[in-house]
Amino acid sequence: MAIVKMKKFKLFIFDENRENLINKFQKFNYVHIDESDFDEDNFSEDDFTRPRSSEDLIDIDDKIKRSKEDIDLLLKFKDKENPIKAMKDGVSNISLEELTARAMTFSFEKIDGEIRNLVDKKDKNKSKIQNIDSKIAELKPWEHLSSSLKDLSKLGSVNIYTGTVSSNHADDFEGEVIKNDLAYLERVSKDKNFNYYLMIVEKSIDEEIKVLMTSYGFTPINIKSDGKVKDTIGFYEKDKDLLFEKNNKIEDELRTYLKYLEDFKYSYEHYRNEKIKIMSERKFLKTTEVNLIEGYVPEDKLSDLEKEIQKVCKDNYYLRAEDPDRDSKEVPILLKNNAFVSPFEIMTEMYSMPRYNEIDPTPFFAPFYFIFAGIMVGDFGYGILVFLATLFALKKFNLTDKKRRFFKFFNYLSISTIIFGLVFGSFFGGIIEFPSLIDPAEDSTLLVILSVILGGIHIFFGLGIKAYMNIRDGKPKDALYDVGFWYMAVLGAIGFILGKFLPQVAPYGKLLMIIMIIGMIGIVATGGREEKSRGAKIGWGVYSLYGITSYLGDFVSYLRLMALVLSGSFLGLAINMIAGMLFESNILGKLFAIVIFVVFQLFNAFLSYLSAYVHTARLTYVEMFNKFYEGGGIPFKKMIENSDYFNID
Repeated sequence: MAIVKMKKFKLFIFDENRENLINKFQKFNYVHIDESDFDEDNFSEDDFTRPRSSEDLIDIDDKIKRSKEDIDLLLKFKDKENPIKAMKDGVSNISLEELTARAMTFSFEKIDGEIRNLVDKKDKNKSKIQNIDSKIAELKPWEHLSSSLKDLSKLGSVNIYTGTVSSNHADDFEGEVIKNDLAYLERVSKDKNFNYYLMIVEKSIDEEIKVLMTSYGFTPINIKSDGKVKDTIGFYEKDKDLLFEKNNKIEDELRTYLKYLEDFKYSYEHYRNEKIKIMSERKFLKTTEVNLIEGYVPEDKLSDLEKEIQKVCKDNYYLRAEDPDRDSKEVPILLKNNAFVSPFEIMTEMYSMPRYNEIDPTPFFAPFYFIFAGIMVGDFGYGILVFLATLFALKKFNLTDKKRRFFKFFNYLSISTIIFGLVFGSFFGGIIEFPSLIDPAEDSTLLVILSVILGGIHIFFGLGIKAYMNIRDGKPKDALYDVGFWYMAVLGAIGFILGKFLPQVAPYGKLLMIIMIIGMIGIVATGGREEKSRGAKIGWGVYSLYGITSYLGDFVSYLRLMALVLSGSFLGLAINMIAGMLFESNILGKLFAIVIFVVFQLFNAFLSYLSAYVHTARLTYVEMFNKFYEGGGIPFKKMIENSDYFNID
């Protein structure tokens, strides 16, 4: 249960073996390729090249992008599957060799080109439809014009104007225009902001009317219609219908390509794995004949790796492997834990992988996560519900490794929920009463005490890990200064305060005060030990001691254990009360009661687990990890990409 030990290797091969070897590496999978650097003392940059160019990477990225777009497009034409059935069927298992063979036999470029040609036609038709919609929108306010503007413009003695006036000034504008017998005004339509007008003006008063139009903010509009506007809109609508019909035919044709969906999935995953090989080869150094490859391999797989190299290169290679520098940030991290701890690795990965000189925090926080989440949900019914659901998924569904680990994670949390549901005597918010060891509603004070005690154990366990790491690294003094004195100061202070309230502790009050003072003096004396001047040492020491106040906030954070179990149980109780009152009424009330009970209890269960997941993560990351864990490690990059559509072995 730890970080997997690595070997850093340097491998020299002939360039003629490169392609076969990179294929072997990918099949082997457990190889992390690192950037190879040349010896600046003996060589110059001009002596080496990289075997693969950036153009190779651009080309493969384009193929990945296009194949994914084809998949997404074809999935739109696929009938919706029952989600339960889809999870049960899951993804198919396929070997890397079979995946490659299927991808290579598929005419990707040809079929992709045909699909893109159809999509381009469809997009052009869509663009035409949008253009027509824009034209119709411009003409829509004028569709009730009874005459053709083209015909009206033939009247030589008058000028024709079409335009808008703000609704705020429309009435005044109309009143002024109708005062003149040589002008005709027709309000064609109006909307929230504007009135749309047709004006026919005798040329003799044209200048006078123009002044009037300007004063009321008349905005001229050029209506693009040779005949009646209504007829023009009708022509446009017919054009739209034809374009929609064309696009429907294109969609029917695209639907025939659904038979290639699996082939595109094979191509997509193949190209993603090809990209890994290209990126790996771009890290090699190459002379005319020789390639230099550097990287990391798990210590227990080194001999297997060398066997794979021998299969390709025979004896024509040179391999040197050594233990990497423990303090190097470049060493990739691979975690290996037992069946219980392994699902909790998702929380470590979400935060940050450990560095090679740290320890894997997963085995240390997993038991606390298990307990805290169970307390926060704290309902036997919710635990049974999630346990059965996740167990069913694990037994019946064909899951990817990532999803299987996720379901195992919540399966374990449900077991803890069942245990603490029995402790709290809670079954779906108390729908069935049974004896409890702790009643959250009645024993809230006890819950507060237990929350703080568990928080203290959690925090000091984290500090203990820090002490272990210091001792392991040959720094026993740092273990005393950074952990031992804090143990003395904080535990001494807690004991001294408890002695004021608990008779059992009171006799030890003086001893505890002395321990606290020694711890505080030790913190002040050593907190700034890395500073040069005495004043800076003391200043930083005092500042370090001031950090003791943060422990109060740390302990308070653990009260969320009590708060969440209370909120969940009270909400469940409220749901039961409402459902109970409805159930005592008529048949309709009984039906509503059942619906309310089922729906809202499921919602409360979901909310409780979500809260437990988030808040336990917060306690782990903020309260525990900051005592010993930095993270920042590089995840071990295997040679086979995690697949979206298959289990690749």
